[in-house]
Amino acid sequence: MGPGRILLAAAATVAAWAGVASGPAAGQTPAARSGPRGIELRDLDRAVDPCTDFYAFSSGAWREANPIPKGTQRWSRRAAARDANRQQLKALLEELSAKADRPRGSAGQQLGDHFAACMNEPAIDAAGVTPLAPLLADIAGIQDAQGVQRAMRRLHEIAIPGPFVVTGASSYHDPESVVANIAAGGLGLPDRDYYLKPEPRFAEARETYRAHAASVLTLAGATAARARKDADEILALETRLAEASLAPAAAADPATTAHPLSFAELKQLAPNLDWESYFAEAGLPRIDVNVAEPAFLERLNRELAATPVAVWKAYLTWRLLEAAAPWLAKPFADESFAFKDRYLGGVTTAKPRAMRCLESTEALLGEPLGRVYAERYFPAAAKARVQEIVRSLLAVLKDDVRDLAWMSDAARQQALAKVEAYDVKVGYPDAWTDHSALVIRRDAFWSNVAAARRFGVEADRKRVGSRKSRALWLLPPSSPDAYIDVQLNLMALPAGFLQAPAFDLAASDAVNYGAIGIGVAHDLTHAIDLLGADFDSRGQPRNWWTETDRDAFRKRGQCTVQQYDGYTIEPGVHLQGKQVLGEALGDLAGVRLAYRALQRSMQRRPVPVIDGFSPDQQFFIAWGQFRGAAESPDLQRQMVKTDSHATSRYRVIGPLSNAAEFQEAFACKAGSPMTRPPEERCRVW
Repeated sequence: MGPGRILLAAAATVAAWAGVASGPAAGQTPAARSGPRGIELRDLDRAVDPCTDFYAFSSGAWREANPIPKGTQRWSRRAAARDANRQQLKALLEELSAKADRPRGSAGQQLGDHFAACMNEPAIDAAGVTPLAPLLADIAGIQDAQGVQRAMRRLHEIAIPGPFVVTGASSYHDPESVVANIAAGGLGLPDRDYYLKPEPRFAEARETYRAHAASVLTLAGATAARARKDADEILALETRLAEASLAPAAAADPATTAHPLSFAELKQLAPNLDWESYFAEAGLPRIDVNVAEPAFLERLNRELAATPVAVWKAYLTWRLLEAAAPWLAKPFADESFAFKDRYLGGVTTAKPRAMRCLESTEALLGEPLGRVYAERYFPAAAKARVQEIVRSLLAVLKDDVRDLAWMSDAARQQALAKVEAYDVKVGYPDAWTDHSALVIRRDAFWSNVAAARRFGVEADRKRVGSRKSRALWLLPPSSPDAYIDVQLNLMALPAGFLQAPAFDLAASDAVNYGAIGIGVAHDLTHAIDLLGADFDSRGQPRNWWTETDRDAFRKRGQCTVQQYDGYTIEPGVHLQGKQVLGEALGDLAGVRLAYRALQRSMQRRPVPVIDGFSPDQQFFIAWGQFRGAAESPDLQRQMVKTDSHATSRYRVIGPLSNAAEFQEAFACKAGSPMTRPPEERCRVW
């Protein structure tokens, strides 16, 4: 076992820290109070000395009482909060759907009727493939290459890609500008390797996919022989397109896929595509575009001329059916699950219908759902408090950058500019999109899906040509996730994410700074570390670190590399310090910056001792309870090989063991496992 894993329960050891903050005895409930709540007392393992193993002390009792559920490899209060978020949303939608006469065009009507329509499985099953009949008839009636492209445009209008896709995206070279981004799209297998590599697992996937396509085509009315023939031709066409597609890593690299072209150059690159009609019907301005994969577009241009119309008809029929299948009658949905989820994804059991309908509602009506969610679970006071925390963290980070001895003056000015320009979106958009014109019916589920997709596509197309890339939220406000955009220099914290244990309006500032505060501070440093150094404050791709800065950063980071190299998960298996360096430095800085921000905050709003724990102790315990996940041995072994994050144990104890404030807060003696000697303590930020 690694250092810090030995559980010490000797009475003398416990007594040594108990005099600093005894708190209620285990199993006792604190008296009712009118002030803020503190840390989760029931999570503490009081048999463990916090100076020996803070991971066990701060949340060991929670892990003991909440074993990892079957079928998962990680469990924590954060994971449980995600489940709670889903249950909150499910209850909201069930409440809204129970009433059928809400005002037409209101968020309540749209959400309730869409959810009700999705839950009406008998009606969906009775409809079969009929909801797709108009589009299927259009495809069946194609006579020539122009008809093929018209059908492609109709599918794109409802967000069904194939064989390419056009979306609004931030320009790599002018990131505040939204351009039309033309990318490869419409392969039924995950990536090019599945089509081209000879290994048995890929060959098996191709045959399984071929059979899957034939099954869905048969369900839609094709004869078995015709379905098999069409499936063969679909696979052959997709294979030719895959040959010209980028590998997944390259396709995900914004620099590799940055190919700005004028509209005239686009027409020259792929003259067989009717770009004039496409842009006119889509309402897109004929300005510079980005072509993510020029070689793919050239290959598609040739395929449009060489591939028979009959093959294109089969392919477009398949694209429509594949996209709609999860939301059609049960035979279609079951076939879709069997291939996409079970075979490709390894999922053994389909989600309950209510969860699937929740996900559909959130994906298609994210803002209306987020607005209703926030009204109930994230009041204006919560948004204001998180914004206050963020402002405090940014101020501390600016002071920190000003005082960094290792950073050059030129890099310091760039770093300060990035911190000054950093945008943290909290809770939900400042202005809501008007969805009132969107027609959602209680008796036509696929019609709702198509209408909501069309609404989203139209909104996306209207952004092209604007300078509003920063205004877009990539997640709905109800989401339990958050994200950062390194190039755009922003972070989004949805209301669904800003729930306990991340943030709680009823909690003390010490608890909130120890949870969401450390997490936000961690991510803010990515704006100015090796990751963020590739982009300036306006998002322009320009590395502003000097070689001297990089050398100084690497030298200071070596301390953390050595620290994490010394952490083991089992005999002979240890973390890879270089692999986790960026995230470990983020945690280290997050603790330091959030602690300093808390101290400033307490000058205005002091935090009381709560349940016997001082503000500093609340801060550090909150971090342990926020990050203290249980992880299976198999997951930890995999993380050691591939993950840029340390395992949860070491995310908790790693940064704290470098903090003199932690040692003081818990009266840890020199030489204790949670106290690194002063000369070995690491710091970059």
